[in-house]
Amino acid sequence: MSKIKFNEIFVPKYRTYLIIIFVILALVCVVIPQLIPLNILIYAGVLIFTYKKQAKMKERVVRHMGSLMNKLNTDDSILNFPIPATIVTNQGDILWNNEGLDTLFKGINKQKFIENIIKEMNEEFDDKFVSIDKEISIHDKHYRLLGNLVNIRKKGSRETVMMLYFIDRTEYYRLFRMYEDAKDCVGLIVIDNYDELMQGVTDTDKPQIMAVVERQLREWFAFTGGVFTRLDRNRFLIVFEKKFIKAFTDSKFEILDSIKDITYSNKIPVTLSIGIISEDSTKAEMFQNALAAIDVALGRGGDQAVIRRNGEYEFFGGKSKEIEKRTKVKARVVAQAMQELISESKNVVIMGHKNMDADSLGSAIGVYRIAKTMNKDAYIVYNGSGVGIEGLVRKLGKTYEDVLLETENIYAKMSEDTLLVIVDTHRKDYVESPEIVDKTNKIVIIDHHRKSTDAIEDALLTFQEVYASSASELVTEMLQYVDEKIELPLVEAECLYAGILTDTKNFMYKTGVRTFEAAAYLKKIGVDVAAIKKMFQNDVDTYIAIADVIRNSEIVFNNIAIAVCPNEVENQMQIAAQAADELLNLNGVETSFVLVDMKDYINISGRSNGSLNVQVVLEKLGGGGHMMIAGAQVQKMTIDETKKQLIKAIEEIREESV
Repeated sequence: MSKIKFNEIFVPKYRTYLIIIFVILALVCVVIPQLIPLNILIYAGVLIFTYKKQAKMKERVVRHMGSLMNKLNTDDSILNFPIPATIVTNQGDILWNNEGLDTLFKGINKQKFIENIIKEMNEEFDDKFVSIDKEISIHDKHYRLLGNLVNIRKKGSRETVMMLYFIDRTEYYRLFRMYEDAKDCVGLIVIDNYDELMQGVTDTDKPQIMAVVERQLREWFAFTGGVFTRLDRNRFLIVFEKKFIKAFTDSKFEILDSIKDITYSNKIPVTLSIGIISEDSTKAEMFQNALAAIDVALGRGGDQAVIRRNGEYEFFGGKSKEIEKRTKVKARVVAQAMQELISESKNVVIMGHKNMDADSLGSAIGVYRIAKTMNKDAYIVYNGSGVGIEGLVRKLGKTYEDVLLETENIYAKMSEDTLLVIVDTHRKDYVESPEIVDKTNKIVIIDHHRKSTDAIEDALLTFQEVYASSASELVTEMLQYVDEKIELPLVEAECLYAGILTDTKNFMYKTGVRTFEAAAYLKKIGVDVAAIKKMFQNDVDTYIAIADVIRNSEIVFNNIAIAVCPNEVENQMQIAAQAADELLNLNGVETSFVLVDMKDYINISGRSNGSLNVQVVLEKLGGGGHMMIAGAQVQKMTIDETKKQLIKAIEEIREESV
């Protein structure tokens, strides 16, 4: 009989039973002390039986191995196998191992290690042949673990054990890592506020600023030994080895902050957008993808770095507020392009985001007026629900009953020649009816939110300006550049004004010169500001509901308020949004989040005074928006689970910004 160590009887297969028997006998001894000698004999017998059982198992394994060697007709012995190997049961019991395994696991509890491996693979053990092929690490070395089942029969029963082999792949991994690290990455660096920067700089300072910018960029990039070249006045190309990406990410692209310290006669800081591609493709494809990454960075407001690898984007920076663009050239160009697209289309469908708000409705009404001015039929997707727009819808009245239509009614009017204009969002999952997006290939996007990685692709025309206060502001600017003379009805002007008023929180947030110019244009038409504000006044019940949300809020990280809107109140979305706004008015609260259980998803409204970027926080939960106003819709989670994920996301962003 093959000898085994006594402690080998306490393997997982028997350990539980031995402990249970010991506990039972110990309890009997406590109750009846006279039985102590007998119980000791009984437990000793159990141990001896278990010892023999384990020894017989080991003997069968060794006999099976010897039989296998005879069948192979070779003098070599598996005992001298040069690769670390072991035989284990499907419970993780080590029945045998060679010296190579003892050397491999020097300083490590090999029994525990093997148990954990088998526990992970246990679901695959059955009566069928099973093999293991996985990568593991031991002592900072990489091994390929291979395994196959060996069946041992005795008296009609079937016992299953597994032979495991540990193949050292450390050198392969080292060479593979060297190969991966040596791959090229292509990137673009853009001074994203170049035009606005140069407008406020004296002629003598312009070349100095650009010289300092280029010198700092070259010094920052020099350690890579890569290629750095200037493409045009505000754009640079970089090519470097992949291994240096970690240094960039570890420093969180410190160049984004240091470049802002350049001061001459410039009134606004210099900000950069960086797009880097680290994927297996041709250099031409990488350059085109780098251009796309820059578009994403600029669409999110600039002042950030974007890395794309394995088809996914990573973002760094984005701490600065958007710089308002003074020139309206783009608004004029987009307005003219929109006219051409409308004239070439059979009809126009306008659609905002889910739970339409005043900005979504106002901008949709503005686009509707452009289409009607060009004698085209136009419809707005409205499924009868929204956030705080009941007063606007009532004011539009029966005149617009044939304009505000539900999805099924609009779907019947659409064809491949229909122009779809999406306002106040650029994400397919967030539009009122995603199926309408698939109905036509002619899509125009007008939005003011920072660009997300899941943006609608292949739009014919995109007017996405993150500096703008609202989509209504952008559409109001377009209305002033349409060639056809537009006669904007007062009720439509009021919808546009309400959209601007709502998204700026009464001109308190994200309000620039162009915001007031757009508002002034609408005011000239005769907009009654007092009447619009009255339209958004809350009744007593709503005010009490908002107060309840605020009262039950929780403060985390000293200055961040998180609250939950009760399920029993009406107009949950409206109450959540207003409660998030009101929480910022509390002393010491700099950021607020309000959660709402909408049954199908959890909605989050985020607000900030600028100390924390709520957009990047809620992007981690699938949302987006602006630095100070953002939202998210979280699927397949409870309120408590969503709250935990939100706090985790906040913590990650806070750590990244340190």
